[in-house]
Amino acid sequence: EYLDDTFKRPEDIEKLLGIPVLGAVPLLKSPQTPKAALADARSAFAESYRSLRTALQFSTDRGSPRSLLVTSAMPSEGKSTTALVLGEFYAQLGKRVLIVDCDLRNPSLHRSLGVDNSEGLSNYLAGTMKPTDLIRSTAIPGLMYLPTGPLPPNPAELLMGSKMVTLLTVAAEKFDLLILDGPPIMGLADAPILSNLAQGTLLVVQAQET
Repeated sequence: EYLDDTFKRPEDIEKLLGIPVLGAVPLLKSPQTPKAALADARSAFAESYRSLRTALQFSTDRGSPRSLLVTSAMPSEGKSTTALVLGEFYAQLGKRVLIVDCDLRNPSLHRSLGVDNSEGLSNYLAGTMKPTDLIRSTAIPGLMYLPTGPLPPNPAELLMGSKMVTLLTVAAEKFDLLILDGPPIMGLADAPILSNLAQGTLLVVQAQET
């Protein structure tokens, strides 16, 4: 137990990192998928994300952050699932939601949504296409999606440019909530850059792993 330095309980995060825990989501047992778990509106999985949505609405004196980066320390901790489910749950409230896949290194959301990823954010950041030509509708009413597009050799440099700031500024006028599905933090400059651009950052931590 002395050698195991992973986070095991929500209170560990508050004690060791000094940041509030907004919710705890149960780990799904294989082969159950998030989509299947959400089909039961009363499942513990669905209820935990509704509680997280409520916690976010009370996280500031102005309600939920208008732009929210979802990230994690390491890959495969559930950040993309969290970004997608939160987007769906906010859309259910009648909000206009845009999810931007900002993981320009290892994107996965396009597979979950069944959306073509041949064109997207990287095309806009490189100056070759307009966002209006790249944003895709989803099967969820009120939820729109901007895929990554081709993976560039210099993600951090593209994200640091003025075009990303412009995108978020313009999108904030058209959507009630922007969710940025970001890459993991460790070893990459991308997540701190995106965190600086977003109004809030949601950190996903996998228990007994991170």
